[in-house]
Amino acid sequence: MKTYTVKLLTSPEIDWSAVDTALIDTYLWESDYRPEAGAQVVYVKSGDEREGIYSHLWCIEPNPRAIYTKHNDPVFKDSCLEFFFTMNAPGAEQNGYINIESNSNPTTLIGFGHDRYDRVPLVSMGIEPFRVTGAKTPDRWDIYEFVPLEALQKVFHISSVDESTEFSGNFYKCGGDHRILPYGMWSKVDSPTPDFHRPDCFGKFILTR
Repeated sequence: MKTYTVKLLTSPEIDWSAVDTALIDTYLWESDYRPEAGAQVVYVKSGDEREGIYSHLWCIEPNPRAIYTKHNDPVFKDSCLEFFFTMNAPGAEQNGYINIESNSNPTTLIGFGHDRYDRVPLVSMGIEPFRVTGAKTPDRWDIYEFVPLEALQKVFHISSVDESTEFSGNFYKCGGDHRILPYGMWSKVDSPTPDFHRPDCFGKFILTR
């Protein structure tokens, strides 16, 4: 199982250059197009409304396809970066997982469930779309996401997040020019056909100060 260290910080003023990168560098299912991509995650334990998960995903890709503009549109049909994750209190029953999928606009598709067939939009659970911002240059695009502690508490039924919290997930790159579909991931998915909804293949996130 792959592992990624998630730093516990006290401020959302994040120096991303000092944060470890999880490379999205495993491409399966006859992916001939393999753009360079990666992801970074920290947890800010600030004790106020700024507390939560902060993630940064990026891809070296000129002119990414970005057709969709409304929340929960099928952005996976565009050039898309995705962050799937779950959290559990120590010894608790296994939770479902959140999927955050974003194109470069950025437009997001965000849901919760235990597999690909029982996804529920988080907005239907009374949770506002997460704050997501983006940046583009001629050859690269970046996504910055914030998942507040309040949403984690409501979805995963946890009271707080610390070093003992069980945290796991995966990062993906898909979509773009549909003649050359890329299926990229950080933690390898053991499936003969394309399927990112595989929590059994998530890598482990280690929370540490």
